[in-house]
Amino acid sequence: MCSLNNFKAQTILGLLLISLSSLAAAQGADYTAPRLSFGAPDLQGVWSYETRTGLQRPDQYEAAGLEIDEATMLSTLEPTDQILDDYQNFGTNRRNDDTNVGGYDPAYFSIGDTLARIDGKYRTSIIVDPANGKIPFKEQASATRRQLAKTVYDFPAALGRSDGPEGRALSDRCLKAFSSSTPFLSSVYNNNMQIVQSPDHVVLVVEMVHDARIVKIDQQHRDLPYNKWLGDSVGYYEDDTLVVVTKNFNHWEIANGFGISPSVNTVVTERFRRVADETVLYSFTIDDPDLYTQPWTGEMPMRPSDGMYEYSCHEGNHALPGILAGARRLEQDAANE
Repeated sequence: MCSLNNFKAQTILGLLLISLSSLAAAQGADYTAPRLSFGAPDLQGVWSYETRTGLQRPDQYEAAGLEIDEATMLSTLEPTDQILDDYQNFGTNRRNDDTNVGGYDPAYFSIGDTLARIDGKYRTSIIVDPANGKIPFKEQASATRRQLAKTVYDFPAALGRSDGPEGRALSDRCLKAFSSSTPFLSSVYNNNMQIVQSPDHVVLVVEMVHDARIVKIDQQHRDLPYNKWLGDSVGYYEDDTLVVVTKNFNHWEIANGFGISPSVNTVVTERFRRVADETVLYSFTIDDPDLYTQPWTGEMPMRPSDGMYEYSCHEGNHALPGILAGARRLEQDAANE
């Protein structure tokens, strides 16, 4: 009797999910975004871009293409550890075990429960163009990045050194997140962002390392004597869509390689469009002739979040002072020889 009742409950739940999916699709087609007092579409709020869909399409979904149904998604969704290995590239080297003291424990990861869903279908990759869901790297892309880093900033010679904080990675120094926020890409945790709008500016705040981009509306990129950590962003509204164009990334990002590593010529164009009360459709296009054979585009939904928490970074962490103190000791020992 219990089995029969469970079967009936599952059947009813399945029909309800189908009905809700159909209703959501219909609402999306006819949806009109609310407007702010100054006429812009209302995108404000705290949004989550947490998803198990990876940037590039895994081999297991190559034959299926970009979209799969719920049944296929549920039958192919691997355990969390495998998802991390295949999608997020954190893998076993990040697990807390006897051979990796201080590694990340997967129990604290927050990567979402499902693949990203758009128009009732589950996405097998964030990348929608090229159609194979892969980044269209040039054959010499890695060598090009190394040469650009050496040319624009003599950083590789210092990378890995411990005689000063400049030799440590940007995330070690709490200056930049180790995940990507230009564009936004789901990482292992802290996948929340906030949009704040005014007539002249939009602020995009990400939970990870509280990075904040201030987007100037209907203005031009500035010719600054320096390049900002997150690039220089300008934006405009195209009907119900906020379009943000970012370029002039900081040279240190080229050397460090965080997120999607830019070159000096990278241009990132993002689009934010509210397609339902609880959905912002987010897309981005990356144009970089130094690294890629063509511009490429990704797309995913953002859903309402429960809120953002303070990212305390290395507060109370004595690792960096210890590293620098060790370097001072080695210098002193060398001087006394």
